[in-house]
Amino acid sequence: MKPCPSCGYGNPDQDQKCGICARDITAVPVETEVKQSPTESNLLLAAGLVLLACGAVYFITSSVAKPPPRVSADTPFSDEASFSYDGTLYALDRMGSLRFLPSADRVRVAPLLACPDDRVASAAAKLAGNWARTSEDPAEAKVLFSALLEAATSGRRIARRSAALQAGLSAAAGFPVAPYLEEIRKVSSGLVATRDAELTAAGLFLASAAGIEDFSREMLDTLRSDPSSGARLYAACGLARLGSAAGGRHLVELASGADPELKSEAFACLAYAFDPETGPFLAAAARGGDPDLAERAKMALILRKQLAIIKK
Repeated sequence: MKPCPSCGYGNPDQDQKCGICARDITAVPVETEVKQSPTESNLLLAAGLVLLACGAVYFITSSVAKPPPRVSADTPFSDEASFSYDGTLYALDRMGSLRFLPSADRVRVAPLLACPDDRVASAAAKLAGNWARTSEDPAEAKVLFSALLEAATSGRRIARRSAALQAGLSAAAGFPVAPYLEEIRKVSSGLVATRDAELTAAGLFLASAAGIEDFSREMLDTLRSDPSSGARLYAACGLARLGSAAGGRHLVELASGADPELKSEAFACLAYAFDPETGPFLAAAARGGDPDLAERAKMALILRKQLAIIKK
């Protein structure tokens, strides 16, 4: 065999030109092909099989040992697969619409008061407060009310505010708070100490709804000078609950005003108020010519009547 110096093609011994590139190979010496013995061939074959086996073992062990690659937070796949609390919110909404929900399922809402998603925590607080006020099972009501007080002590701002307001509404609606008065006093003190307008207002409302008068001066200061309309609303709500005429007057102003959100909250507070301004205003509004005011006033009067029956 004559290997071509240019292309390496192995030409027959007698050829004078390369059969591939046509180069003159006259002077190229003939090479004799060295044949491998059967023993050498077998050794090469065995070595190849050993290398193949090692490769297979490496592939298997590396696949098992190595964790799956991390997906970068910046990739589109990661964005699509990111966790969402929308399903939890939907479940809470459906639970709130069920008329006959077992007590064991209701109390499972309590841990959601500590959810890092503010929407979920607020929705859970609303359900817990509603069930604490309306449950016919005293044990269930106690679990939910205790969970509201615990959620109001620490954690995220919105969750604390929602839990305190719902606990206050439960107290105002007749929940037996006597065994919890010291705890409510501590919770309210902690909220007031934050110096956050909304948390302070929620703490003042909680205390006053439970009949605690320790923070009357703070409520008056908030009502007179706080720049937050929401803080003034809940300060007035607390004062009216304690029988203060100043709180009642402020609620009447908001209930007659143009802000729909403040109007709705003011009527909710008037339903629980003990001040002298509330009764005459609601009676006049229920007979008045404004359909919206009349409807809201009638609902507040019905609730006040129900609360009076509970107290008996």
